[in-house]
Amino acid sequence: MPMNRYTYKFRFYIAIAFVCLSSPLLANNPTWAQSATQTQINSYIQRLKNPQQRSTAVDYLASVGKPAVPALMKALQDTNPQMRAGAAMTLGKIGPAASEAAIALMRTIGDKDPTVRSYVVQAIEKIGRKAYIPYFIAALNSDKKWERYSATHALRAMGKDGASAVPALIKTLEDKDMWMRVNAASALGYIGTPSAPALPALVARLQDPDETVRNTAAYAVSIIGLSLQEDISQVSTSELDRAVSSLEKALKVLRTPSLKFRQEAITSVQDPLVALQKERRRRVKSFLAPSPKWRVNYPSTHHQIWE
Repeated sequence: MPMNRYTYKFRFYIAIAFVCLSSPLLANNPTWAQSATQTQINSYIQRLKNPQQRSTAVDYLASVGKPAVPALMKALQDTNPQMRAGAAMTLGKIGPAASEAAIALMRTIGDKDPTVRSYVVQAIEKIGRKAYIPYFIAALNSDKKWERYSATHALRAMGKDGASAVPALIKTLEDKDMWMRVNAASALGYIGTPSAPALPALVARLQDPDETVRNTAAYAVSIIGLSLQEDISQVSTSELDRAVSSLEKALKVLRTPSLKFRQEAITSVQDPLVALQKERRRRVKSFLAPSPKWRVNYPSTHHQIWE
């Protein structure tokens, strides 16, 4: 049957209505959008194998960012070295947002291909050191002694960036292995101010059966004390009170003749303690001082009262 202009208009309106109704469904359907994106990610992952297409693939996957990370982690295990190198390169370009790939990169650092190793090292640096802390914390409980030692050394090298590992290092101070106790104490000292909650545990280690542990604990207490002194403007009054209390206890233990601590160790704790005690007195005085707003200027003689 031939269609007149009304038939065309009717079909046109039906088409518009269908688009208007279906568009929100498409836009609000995350499963559909996600599958489409995942398909694209997988497509570009495969292009990493091709040197001519790698640059474009890396740029696309880096622009996708975090959603592409799981597929890139899987690509790190591919048998093709071009794929592994491209995946590491892309993770490095994504940067800190690719933090979940930290452990996968650590496991790939010994790759037999030198190009892959190079890109893995670069990716580790670009993602940032903090991303690896969970890996090191887990390694503290490893059955392999070298992994446990390596973890403490790595956390020590991180300094303040290793702050989130302080609770795990406090627990490690109780380790049966003397060198683990030594390494944990040393790492806490290098972390500095964030290790203030570890002071009571370190004071307890000042009476450790092993002399090396005792001396390392004393060193850690002194370094944390100095760090608190340097960061005093950021230390709350309650934190200051706890630190002073711990350092006072530490000094008492250090002066115990039977433990035979050197004078240098005693002085290294005493000096920051004196500075922190002075700051605490200053804060107490400031707190007790009357506010200028409430200060009353009384007359100097009784004659002025009647004038």
